[in-house]
Amino acid sequence: MNKVQATKSDLKIHYISIELIKPNESNPRKMTPKQKEDLKENIQKFGFVDPLVLNQHKGRENFLIGGHQRLIIAKELGHKKVPVVFVDLDKEKESELLIRLNKNQGEWDIKLLADFDPKLLESIGFTSDELDNIFQIEDNPEVFDLDKELKKLDINKINIKKGDVYQLGGHHLMCGDSTIEADMLKLMDGVKADMCLTDPPYILNYLAGKKKKGQATTGFGYKRDRRYLETESLPDDFTEKWMANINKVQKDDFSIIVYENWKNIRIIWNEMEKYWKLKNMIVWHLPNRCQGFAAKNKFFNKYDIAMVGTSKDHKGLELNDEGELLENEYQIALYAISGKAQWESYKKGNKYCPTDFIEYKSADEKNSGQGIIFGTKPTEILIPYIKVLTKRDDLIIEPFGGSGSTLIASEKMKRRCYLMEKSPVYAEVIKHRWEKMTGLKAKKLT
Repeated sequence: MNKVQATKSDLKIHYISIELIKPNESNPRKMTPKQKEDLKENIQKFGFVDPLVLNQHKGRENFLIGGHQRLIIAKELGHKKVPVVFVDLDKEKESELLIRLNKNQGEWDIKLLADFDPKLLESIGFTSDELDNIFQIEDNPEVFDLDKELKKLDINKINIKKGDVYQLGGHHLMCGDSTIEADMLKLMDGVKADMCLTDPPYILNYLAGKKKKGQATTGFGYKRDRRYLETESLPDDFTEKWMANINKVQKDDFSIIVYENWKNIRIIWNEMEKYWKLKNMIVWHLPNRCQGFAAKNKFFNKYDIAMVGTSKDHKGLELNDEGELLENEYQIALYAISGKAQWESYKKGNKYCPTDFIEYKSADEKNSGQGIIFGTKPTEILIPYIKVLTKRDDLIIEPFGGSGSTLIASEKMKRRCYLMEKSPVYAEVIKHRWEKMTGLKAKKLT
Protein backbone atom coordinates (compact mmCIF):
# COMPACT_ATOMS: atom_id res chain seq x y z
CA MET A 1 0.00 0.00 0.00
CA ASN A 2 1.24 3.44 -0.95
CA LYS A 3 2.02 6.21 1.50
CA VAL A 4 -0.04 9.37 1.00
CA GLN A 5 2.22 12.36 0.31
CA ALA A 6 1.32 15.75 1.77
CA THR A 7 3.15 19.01 2.34
CA LYS A 8 3.47 20.62 5.77
CA SER A 9 0.64 23.05 4.95
CA ASP A 10 -1.58 20.43 3.28
CA LEU A 11 -4.70 20.05 5.42
CA LYS A 12 -6.79 18.47 2.71
CA ILE A 13 -8.92 15.54 3.76
CA HIS A 14 -7.75 12.17 2.47
CA TYR A 15 -9.57 8.86 2.73
CA ILE A 16 -7.13 6.07 3.54
CA SER A 17 -7.35 2.45 4.56
CA ILE A 18 -7.73 1.77 8.27
CA GLU A 19 -4.98 -0.82 7.91
CA LEU A 20 -2.44 1.94 7.21
CA ILE A 21 -3.11 3.76 10.48
CA LYS A 22 -0.83 3.12 13.46
CA PRO A 23 -2.41 3.80 16.89
CA ASN A 24 -0.16 5.98 19.03
CA GLU A 25 1.49 4.09 21.89
CA SER A 26 1.50 7.25 24.01
CA ASN A 27 -2.20 8.03 23.76
CA PRO A 28 -3.45 8.59 27.34
CA ARG A 29 -7.13 9.06 26.54
CA LYS A 30 -9.75 6.53 27.62
CA MET A 31 -13.52 6.34 27.09
CA THR A 32 -16.24 5.37 29.50
CA PRO A 33 -18.81 2.85 28.15
CA LYS A 34 -21.36 5.68 27.96
CA GLN A 35 -19.01 7.91 25.98
CA LYS A 36 -18.23 5.06 23.62
CA GLU A 37 -21.92 4.38 22.94
CA ASP A 38 -22.59 8.09 22.37
CA LEU A 39 -19.70 8.36 19.92
CA LYS A 40 -20.83 5.25 18.04
CA GLU A 41 -24.34 6.66 17.75
CA ASN A 42 -22.99 9.96 16.39
CA ILE A 43 -20.88 8.24 13.73
CA GLN A 44 -23.75 5.98 12.72
CA LYS A 45 -26.08 8.96 12.42
CA PHE A 46 -23.81 11.59 10.85
CA GLY A 47 -20.79 9.67 9.57
CA PHE A 48 -17.23 11.01 9.99
CA VAL A 49 -17.57 14.78 10.20
CA ASP A 50 -14.25 15.17 12.05
CA PRO A 51 -11.20 13.66 10.28
CA LEU A 52 -8.44 11.81 12.11
CA VAL A 53 -5.03 13.49 12.47
CA LEU A 54 -2.01 11.48 11.28
CA ASN A 55 1.70 12.26 11.32
CA GLN A 56 3.80 12.05 8.16
CA HIS A 57 7.18 12.91 9.78
CA LYS A 58 10.04 10.57 8.86
CA GLY A 59 10.03 7.64 11.25
CA ARG A 60 6.51 8.50 12.48
CA GLU A 61 4.61 7.93 9.24
CA ASN A 62 0.87 7.30 9.69
CA PHE A 63 1.03 7.41 13.49
CA LEU A 64 -2.32 8.53 14.83
CA ILE A 65 -2.34 11.78 16.82
CA GLY A 66 -6.01 12.66 17.04
CA GLY A 67 -9.00 10.33 16.77
CA HIS A 68 -8.09 7.11 18.58
CA GLN A 69 -11.60 6.55 19.85
CA ARG A 70 -13.14 7.25 16.43
CA LEU A 71 -10.75 4.73 14.89
CA ILE A 72 -11.91 2.08 17.39
CA ILE A 73 -15.56 2.76 16.53
CA ALA A 74 -14.81 2.72 12.78
CA LYS A 75 -13.28 -0.75 13.10
CA GLU A 76 -16.25 -2.00 15.12
CA LEU A 77 -18.67 -0.62 12.49
CA GLY A 78 -16.75 -2.30 9.67
CA HIS A 79 -15.41 0.81 7.95
CA LYS A 80 -12.58 0.14 5.48
CA LYS A 81 -11.48 3.76 5.02
CA VAL A 82 -11.63 6.87 7.19
CA PRO A 83 -11.02 10.59 6.53
CA VAL A 84 -7.66 11.93 7.74
CA VAL A 85 -5.52 15.07 7.61
CA PHE A 86 -1.73 14.97 7.78
CA VAL A 87 0.76 16.98 9.82
CA ASP A 88 4.56 16.84 9.86
CA LEU A 89 5.76 16.88 13.48
CA ASP A 90 8.77 15.49 15.33
CA LYS A 91 8.15 13.17 18.30
CA GLU A 92 8.16 15.98 20.88
CA LYS A 93 5.65 18.11 18.97
CA GLU A 94 3.59 15.03 18.21
CA SER A 95 3.28 14.29 21.93
CA GLU A 96 2.25 17.87 22.67
CA LEU A 97 -0.45 17.88 19.98
CA LEU A 98 -1.64 14.47 21.17
CA ILE A 99 -2.37 15.94 24.61
CA ARG A 100 -3.79 19.22 23.34
CA LEU A 101 -6.28 17.48 21.04
CA ASN A 102 -7.48 15.24 23.86
CA LYS A 103 -7.49 17.69 26.79
CA ASN A 104 -11.26 18.14 27.08
CA GLN A 105 -12.57 14.79 25.88
CA GLY A 106 -13.20 11.49 27.64
CA GLU A 107 -11.06 10.33 30.57
CA TRP A 108 -7.32 10.10 31.04
CA ASP A 109 -5.12 7.08 31.58
CA ILE A 110 -3.22 8.51 34.54
CA LYS A 111 -0.31 6.06 34.23
CA LEU A 112 0.36 7.14 30.64
CA LEU A 113 -0.01 10.83 31.47
CA ALA A 114 2.72 10.43 34.09
CA ASP A 115 5.17 9.74 31.24
CA PHE A 116 4.78 13.30 29.96
CA ASP A 117 6.73 16.36 31.10
CA PRO A 118 4.77 18.14 33.89
CA LYS A 119 5.69 21.51 32.37
CA LEU A 120 4.16 20.44 29.05
CA LEU A 121 0.94 19.35 30.74
CA GLU A 122 0.82 22.61 32.69
CA SER A 123 1.27 24.66 29.51
CA ILE A 124 -1.60 22.77 27.88
CA GLY A 125 -3.95 23.65 30.72
CA PHE A 126 -3.74 20.96 33.38
CA THR A 127 -4.32 22.49 36.82
CA SER A 128 -2.07 22.08 39.84
CA ASP A 129 -4.59 19.71 41.41
CA GLU A 130 -4.70 17.60 38.24
CA LEU A 131 -0.90 17.48 38.11
CA ASP A 132 -0.78 16.41 41.77
CA ASN A 133 -3.17 13.61 40.86
CA ILE A 134 -1.11 12.55 37.82
CA PHE A 135 2.27 12.70 39.52
CA GLN A 136 1.31 11.22 42.88
CA ILE A 137 4.06 10.74 45.42
CA GLU A 138 5.11 7.17 46.06
CA ASP A 139 3.64 5.54 49.13
CA ASN A 140 7.00 5.00 50.83
CA PRO A 141 7.29 7.07 54.03
CA GLU A 142 10.73 8.51 54.62
CA VAL A 143 12.90 6.70 57.15
CA PHE A 144 14.38 9.47 59.25
CA ASP A 145 15.79 9.13 62.75
CA LEU A 146 16.63 12.52 64.19
CA ASP A 147 18.48 11.06 67.17
CA LYS A 148 20.81 9.07 64.89
CA GLU A 149 21.36 12.05 62.60
CA LEU A 150 22.43 14.19 65.55
CA LYS A 151 24.83 11.52 66.78
CA LYS A 152 26.45 11.36 63.32
CA LEU A 153 27.32 15.04 63.42
CA ASP A 154 30.56 16.33 64.85
CA ILE A 155 29.30 19.44 66.60
CA ASN A 156 32.76 21.00 66.36
CA LYS A 157 32.80 20.65 62.55
CA ILE A 158 29.47 22.23 61.66
CA ASN A 159 30.00 24.30 58.50
CA ILE A 160 26.82 26.36 58.66
CA LYS A 161 27.11 29.67 60.49
CA LYS A 162 24.60 32.31 61.55
CA GLY A 163 23.56 34.39 58.56
CA ASP A 164 24.36 31.72 55.96
CA VAL A 165 21.81 31.08 53.21
CA TYR A 166 21.82 27.84 51.22
CA GLN A 167 19.99 26.88 48.04
CA LEU A 168 18.52 23.38 48.13
CA GLY A 169 17.16 22.88 44.63
CA GLY A 170 14.20 25.26 44.49
CA HIS A 171 14.29 25.82 48.26
CA HIS A 172 16.24 28.20 50.48
CA LEU A 173 17.56 27.51 53.99
CA MET A 174 18.90 30.25 56.25
CA CYS A 175 20.54 29.93 59.62
CA GLY A 176 18.94 32.87 61.36
CA ASP A 177 16.24 34.14 63.67
CA SER A 178 12.64 34.52 62.47
CA THR A 179 11.93 37.10 65.17
CA ILE A 180 14.48 39.44 63.55
CA GLU A 181 13.01 41.34 60.60
CA ALA A 182 16.35 41.70 58.80
CA ASP A 183 16.87 37.92 58.87
CA MET A 184 13.38 37.27 57.52
CA LEU A 185 13.85 39.75 54.68
CA LYS A 186 17.23 38.27 53.83
CA LEU A 187 15.77 34.76 53.63
CA MET A 188 12.89 35.82 51.38
CA ASP A 189 15.05 38.08 49.19
CA GLY A 190 12.09 40.01 47.81
CA VAL A 191 9.74 37.09 47.12
CA LYS A 192 6.40 36.52 48.85
CA ALA A 193 5.02 33.36 50.47
CA ASP A 194 1.76 31.60 49.61
CA MET A 195 1.57 29.68 52.88
CA CYS A 196 3.20 29.33 56.27
CA LEU A 197 3.31 25.85 57.79
CA THR A 198 5.21 25.83 61.04
CA ASP A 199 5.79 24.20 64.39
CA PRO A 200 7.37 26.93 66.53
CA PRO A 201 9.19 26.26 69.81
CA TYR A 202 6.56 25.87 72.48
CA ILE A 203 6.56 28.65 75.05
CA LEU A 204 6.57 26.19 77.93
CA ASN A 205 10.00 26.74 79.45
CA TYR A 206 10.86 23.04 79.21
CA LEU A 207 14.29 23.52 80.70
CA ALA A 208 13.12 25.43 83.73
CA GLY A 209 11.20 22.73 85.58
CA LYS A 210 12.82 21.93 88.87
CA LYS A 211 16.15 23.62 89.32
CA LYS A 212 19.20 22.95 91.40
CA LYS A 213 21.54 25.90 91.76
CA GLY A 214 19.94 27.57 88.74
CA GLN A 215 20.39 24.54 86.47
CA ALA A 216 17.58 22.47 84.97
CA THR A 217 17.26 18.93 86.21
CA THR A 218 16.41 15.86 84.17
CA GLY A 219 12.87 14.53 83.96
CA PHE A 220 9.75 15.75 82.20
CA GLY A 221 10.37 19.06 80.51
CA TYR A 222 14.06 18.35 80.02
CA LYS A 223 15.02 17.08 76.58
CA ARG A 224 18.52 15.79 75.99
CA ASP A 225 20.39 17.72 73.29
CA ARG A 226 17.88 20.57 73.51
CA ARG A 227 20.90 22.85 73.87
CA TYR A 228 21.34 22.49 70.10
CA LEU A 229 17.90 24.07 69.57
CA GLU A 230 18.88 27.35 71.20
CA THR A 231 15.41 27.70 72.74
CA GLU A 232 16.42 27.69 76.39
CA SER A 233 14.69 31.03 76.87
CA LEU A 234 12.15 32.78 74.68
CA PRO A 235 11.23 36.46 75.07
CA ASP A 236 7.71 37.43 76.05
CA ASP A 237 7.15 38.97 72.61
CA PHE A 238 8.49 35.90 70.76
CA THR A 239 5.17 35.02 69.06
CA GLU A 240 4.35 38.64 68.32
CA LYS A 241 7.68 39.18 66.56
CA TRP A 242 7.76 36.14 64.30
CA MET A 243 4.13 36.51 63.23
CA ALA A 244 4.66 40.19 62.44
CA ASN A 245 7.61 39.22 60.25
CA ILE A 246 5.62 36.55 58.43
CA ASN A 247 2.97 39.16 57.72
CA LYS A 248 5.61 41.29 56.00
CA VAL A 249 6.52 38.57 53.48
CA GLN A 250 3.15 37.05 52.61
CA LYS A 251 1.06 37.29 49.45
CA ASP A 252 -2.48 38.66 49.46
CA ASP A 253 -3.90 35.12 49.15
CA PHE A 254 -2.22 33.41 52.07
CA SER A 255 -2.80 30.52 54.44
CA ILE A 256 -1.09 29.73 57.71
CA ILE A 257 -1.06 26.63 59.90
CA VAL A 258 0.63 26.83 63.28
CA TYR A 259 1.15 23.74 65.43
CA GLU A 260 1.19 24.55 69.11
CA ASN A 261 0.76 23.13 72.56
CA TRP A 262 -2.74 23.67 73.93
CA LYS A 263 -1.40 25.70 76.84
CA ASN A 264 -0.38 28.42 74.40
CA ILE A 265 -3.65 28.67 72.48
CA ARG A 266 -4.57 32.04 73.98
CA ILE A 267 -1.28 33.62 72.96
CA ILE A 268 -1.25 32.11 69.47
CA TRP A 269 -4.93 32.89 68.87
CA ASN A 270 -4.62 36.54 69.90
CA GLU A 271 -1.52 37.15 67.80
CA MET A 272 -2.90 35.38 64.72
CA GLU A 273 -6.05 37.48 64.81
CA LYS A 274 -3.96 40.62 64.32
CA TYR A 275 -3.12 39.54 60.78
CA TRP A 276 -5.37 36.66 59.71
CA LYS A 277 -8.91 35.36 59.96
CA LEU A 278 -9.02 32.20 62.04
CA LYS A 279 -10.79 29.36 60.23
CA ASN A 280 -10.41 26.12 62.12
CA MET A 281 -8.42 24.02 64.54
CA ILE A 282 -6.76 20.79 63.44
CA VAL A 283 -6.31 17.94 65.91
CA TRP A 284 -3.61 15.34 65.58
CA HIS A 285 -4.22 12.21 67.62
CA LEU A 286 -1.08 10.33 68.66
CA PRO A 287 -2.17 6.90 69.95
CA ASN A 288 1.40 5.77 70.63
CA ARG A 289 2.60 8.80 72.58
CA CYS A 290 3.59 7.93 76.14
CA GLN A 291 4.68 10.55 78.62
CA GLY A 292 7.69 9.64 80.66
CA PHE A 293 6.50 10.78 84.06
CA ALA A 294 4.05 9.71 86.73
CA ALA A 295 0.45 10.56 85.88
CA LYS A 296 -0.66 11.16 89.45
CA ASN A 297 -3.23 13.95 89.55
CA LYS A 298 -2.94 14.41 85.76
CA PHE A 299 -5.12 13.20 82.90
CA PHE A 300 -4.21 11.96 79.43
CA ASN A 301 -7.24 13.22 77.55
CA LYS A 302 -8.82 12.05 74.29
CA TYR A 303 -11.16 14.57 72.77
CA ASP A 304 -12.38 16.09 69.51
CA ILE A 305 -11.92 19.79 68.79
CA ALA A 306 -13.74 21.91 66.23
CA MET A 307 -12.93 25.60 65.84
CA VAL A 308 -15.18 27.83 63.76
CA GLY A 309 -13.83 30.63 61.60
CA THR A 310 -14.28 34.07 63.15
CA SER A 311 -14.51 37.68 62.01
CA LYS A 312 -11.92 40.29 62.88
CA ASP A 313 -13.89 41.56 65.84
CA HIS A 314 -13.78 38.19 67.60
CA LYS A 315 -12.74 38.69 71.23
CA GLY A 316 -10.53 35.65 71.55
CA LEU A 317 -10.61 32.30 73.24
CA GLU A 318 -11.59 31.96 76.89
CA LEU A 319 -9.48 29.39 78.73
CA ASN A 320 -9.63 28.21 82.30
CA ASP A 321 -6.46 28.16 84.33
CA GLU A 322 -6.32 24.39 84.52
CA GLY A 323 -3.34 23.83 82.29
CA GLU A 324 -1.17 22.43 85.05
CA LEU A 325 -3.65 19.61 85.67
CA LEU A 326 -4.10 18.29 82.16
CA GLU A 327 -1.88 16.66 79.57
CA ASN A 328 -3.28 15.23 76.35
CA GLU A 329 -2.51 13.08 73.33
CA TYR A 330 -3.16 15.82 70.82
CA GLN A 331 -1.13 18.38 68.98
CA ILE A 332 -3.15 21.42 67.97
CA ALA A 333 -2.69 23.50 64.83
CA LEU A 334 -4.42 26.81 64.21
CA TYR A 335 -5.26 27.57 60.58
CA ALA A 336 -5.97 31.01 59.20
CA ILE A 337 -6.07 32.80 55.87
CA SER A 338 -5.93 36.17 54.23
CA GLY A 339 -7.41 36.67 50.79
CA LYS A 340 -8.92 33.71 48.96
CA ALA A 341 -8.19 30.23 50.27
CA GLN A 342 -7.54 27.22 48.04
CA TRP A 343 -9.79 24.39 49.24
CA GLU A 344 -10.49 21.83 46.54
CA SER A 345 -7.96 19.10 45.82
CA TYR A 346 -7.85 15.63 44.36
CA LYS A 347 -7.11 12.11 45.48
CA LYS A 348 -7.08 9.42 42.78
CA GLY A 349 -9.18 11.67 40.58
CA ASN A 350 -11.75 12.60 43.22
CA LYS A 351 -12.09 15.98 44.91
CA TYR A 352 -11.47 15.94 48.63
CA CYS A 353 -10.72 18.18 51.57
CA PRO A 354 -8.66 17.09 54.58
CA THR A 355 -10.51 17.06 57.87
CA ASP A 356 -9.64 18.86 61.09
CA PHE A 357 -8.79 15.55 62.80
CA ILE A 358 -5.63 13.56 62.08
CA GLU A 359 -4.94 10.15 63.53
CA TYR A 360 -1.48 9.01 62.58
CA LYS A 361 0.34 6.28 64.48
CA SER A 362 4.05 6.44 63.83
CA ALA A 363 6.13 3.32 63.67
CA ASP A 364 8.54 4.57 66.32
CA GLU A 365 9.00 7.17 69.01
CA LYS A 366 11.08 9.41 66.75
CA ASN A 367 8.04 10.39 64.68
CA SER A 368 5.41 10.25 67.39
CA GLY A 369 5.95 13.76 68.68
CA GLN A 370 8.02 12.39 71.54
CA GLY A 371 11.54 12.87 70.23
CA ILE A 372 14.23 15.44 70.85
CA ILE A 373 12.30 18.19 69.11
CA PHE A 374 9.05 17.98 71.01
CA GLY A 375 6.29 17.37 68.48
CA THR A 376 8.42 16.47 65.43
CA LYS A 377 5.91 16.08 62.61
CA PRO A 378 5.93 13.17 60.12
CA THR A 379 5.67 14.45 56.56
CA GLU A 380 2.61 12.24 56.03
CA ILE A 381 0.45 14.52 58.19
CA LEU A 382 1.71 17.70 56.51
CA ILE A 383 1.26 16.68 52.88
CA PRO A 384 -2.60 16.74 52.73
CA TYR A 385 -2.71 20.35 53.96
CA ILE A 386 0.08 21.47 51.63
CA LYS A 387 -1.81 19.81 48.78
CA VAL A 388 -5.15 21.45 49.48
CA LEU A 389 -3.92 24.95 50.39
CA THR A 390 -1.21 25.47 47.75
CA LYS A 391 -0.49 24.86 44.08
CA ARG A 392 2.60 23.32 42.48
CA ASP A 393 5.58 25.69 42.65
CA ASP A 394 3.90 27.81 45.34
CA LEU A 395 6.17 29.07 48.11
CA ILE A 396 5.80 27.81 51.68
CA ILE A 397 7.63 29.60 54.46
CA GLU A 398 8.74 27.69 57.57
CA PRO A 399 10.14 30.12 60.17
CA PHE A 400 11.28 27.28 62.46
CA GLY A 401 13.01 24.63 60.37
CA GLY A 402 13.60 22.11 63.15
CA SER A 403 14.43 18.77 61.55
CA GLY A 404 13.15 19.86 58.12
CA SER A 405 9.80 18.05 57.85
CA THR A 406 8.07 20.97 56.11
CA LEU A 407 10.90 21.13 53.57
CA ILE A 408 10.70 17.39 52.83
CA ALA A 409 6.91 17.51 52.48
CA SER A 410 7.24 20.49 50.12
CA GLU A 411 9.87 18.70 48.05
CA LYS A 412 7.59 15.69 47.66
CA MET A 413 4.67 17.90 46.62
CA LYS A 414 6.73 20.00 44.16
CA ARG A 415 6.30 23.15 46.21
CA ARG A 416 9.10 25.52 47.13
CA CYS A 417 10.03 26.00 50.77
CA TYR A 418 12.01 28.83 52.35
CA LEU A 419 12.90 27.92 55.90
CA MET A 420 14.71 29.55 58.77
CA GLU A 421 16.53 27.64 61.49
CA LYS A 422 18.28 29.40 64.35
CA SER A 423 20.50 26.48 65.34
CA PRO A 424 23.50 25.75 63.06
CA VAL A 425 23.30 22.12 64.20
CA TYR A 426 19.71 21.66 63.09
CA ALA A 427 20.35 23.66 59.91
CA GLU A 428 23.04 21.08 59.14
CA VAL A 429 20.57 18.27 59.87
CA ILE A 430 18.06 19.83 57.46
CA LYS A 431 20.68 20.18 54.72
CA HIS A 432 21.86 16.58 55.10
CA ARG A 433 18.29 15.26 55.19
CA TRP A 434 17.40 17.01 51.93
CA GLU A 435 20.63 15.91 50.24
CA LYS A 436 20.05 12.30 51.27
CA MET A 437 16.47 12.33 49.96
CA THR A 438 17.18 14.01 46.61
CA GLY A 439 20.72 12.90 45.85
CA LEU A 440 21.56 16.55 45.15
CA LYS A 441 23.97 18.93 46.86
CA ALA A 442 23.09 22.17 48.62
CA LYS A 443 24.74 25.35 47.33
CA LYS A 444 25.82 28.18 49.61
CA LEU A 445 24.45 31.53 48.44
CA THR A 446 25.72 33.89 51.13
